[in-house]
Amino acid sequence: MVKTSYEITVEKQKIEITNPEKVLFPKSKITKKDLIEYYLNIADLMLPLIKDRPVTMFRYPNGIAQEHFVQKNASDYFPKWVKTKSVKREGKSSISMVVCNDKKTLVYLANQACITPHIWLSRKDSLHKPDRLIFDLDPPKENFEVVVQGAFDLKELFEKEFRITPFVMTTGSKGVHVIVPIKRDLDYTKVRGFAKQIGEILVENNPDDYTINPRKEKRKNKLFIDYMRNAFAQTAVAPYAVRALEKAPVAAPIKWTELKKNLDISKFTIKTIFKREAVFKNIDKKAYSLKKLL
Repeated sequence: MVKTSYEITVEKQKIEITNPEKVLFPKSKITKKDLIEYYLNIADLMLPLIKDRPVTMFRYPNGIAQEHFVQKNASDYFPKWVKTKSVKREGKSSISMVVCNDKKTLVYLANQACITPHIWLSRKDSLHKPDRLIFDLDPPKENFEVVVQGAFDLKELFEKEFRITPFVMTTGSKGVHVIVPIKRDLDYTKVRGFAKQIGEILVENNPDDYTINPRKEKRKNKLFIDYMRNAFAQTAVAPYAVRALEKAPVAAPIKWTELKKNLDISKFTIKTIFKREAVFKNIDKKAYSLKKLL
């Protein structure tokens, strides 16, 4: 007889796991239990990278082949031990967003079929001042080679002009994120303005390959240097988060030496990621002051 639920204890907290054998990835036969076990096992690497950040939940209650929904507000049925942060919204009522600082919360979210948590670029004690700057590079028409070129051009620009070496992460989908850890001395408006200027420099240096035009019909197969996530309440996929794609690929922190045009992003999955070292382990200790640069 298939169990419809069972109970586990995580950090002295009992959590009921419901429908553990529900298949969330139909072709890969990956179940909710598999997802929960992955997040439980990756927690030591993942939690320091998402700690104190409001979480947006991408939930797939009936699996990735069915409709999903995006949840920002922690529901009333969430247990009291799940930490939250009240976030004010202009012209709307405040919402309580989950802050995932421990294994038990990560497991609880996975049990809610939250396959892909997205996180803010700022922390709960200073929501208007980000500590990460992100460029999202997605390939135009599956052209991953130009993504690699764009990522390395960003790296070269930061190293040459600012003596900063960014970090790089696959998104688990098609592209990569180039991430610069920054000190919390500027608000989103100034950080976003700085990121836009960086994008403009890349476009000026290579107008045939890059654009910062957000309208797809205007890009003409150029790589969009997406700086627009650097804004209040915007989110980015969390490091080590699972993507809603078959075989369950994950957003994988990688070394710059690994980023090549023939890199197969899909090889980083919930089954293979544990063989890798913690590339982002000291990312927060590498924070740079954009205020000084400006």
